[in-house]
Amino acid sequence: GDTKLGKTAFIQNIVASLKGFSCLYLSLEVHDTLIFRRFLQIANGLTKYEIDKLFMDKEISKINELQRSIDHINIMTVSPEIDSRSDVITEVNPKIVVIDTLDAVRVNYSNDVFVKTEKIVNGLKQIAQNNNVIIIGVSHISKGASYGDTLDVHSAKGNSAIEQKADKIIGIMGDRDMSAKRIIKSLASRDETGFNMACKFNYNNFQFEVMR
Repeated sequence: GDTKLGKTAFIQNIVASLKGFSCLYLSLEVHDTLIFRRFLQIANGLTKYEIDKLFMDKEISKINELQRSIDHINIMTVSPEIDSRSDVITEVNPKIVVIDTLDAVRVNYSNDVFVKTEKIVNGLKQIAQNNNVIIIGVSHISKGASYGDTLDVHSAKGNSAIEQKADKIIGIMGDRDMSAKRIIKSLASRDETGFNMACKFNYNNFQFEVMR
């Protein structure tokens, strides 16, 4: 999806609700304090000011209760190099790994964006298969795709590695300046039918609410 449409928040909504699945969340663009607070907001339906007040007032019991709601999520903000990423996943042993975003992953000895993208995607695919883990990669879209109203399977930033290796590609669309409405659409899927749903992005608590 395009910038500022809520890509990170959408994925946070998914993993926050999956309390039976341990998650390693690699937040490579948003710093640890902010991503942690946003997880607390999403999991508990609270505003930024409500969260900040609890911490300022040192409401320890309430804070502990909030933190328990995201106990299944392990947040990291330092990007391991792609070749050592498997070691990190093996150590944490999660069921779900989120890479937010793909182009922030470190690849040693590679400055070419297309070569880098291919190595990242191929490396993550191998890690997913070897460790039997679900990997969700957040990707920006290309400059060309940002000028259109819709996305397709070819809209991701970089080369064709994402569309070739991903089992599922999901697009998020909307007008960030004019509306809180977001369209979440399956752009490609290896063995499932597609979907298309409208959501409201609530800026107060970062929750995505399905519009019926």
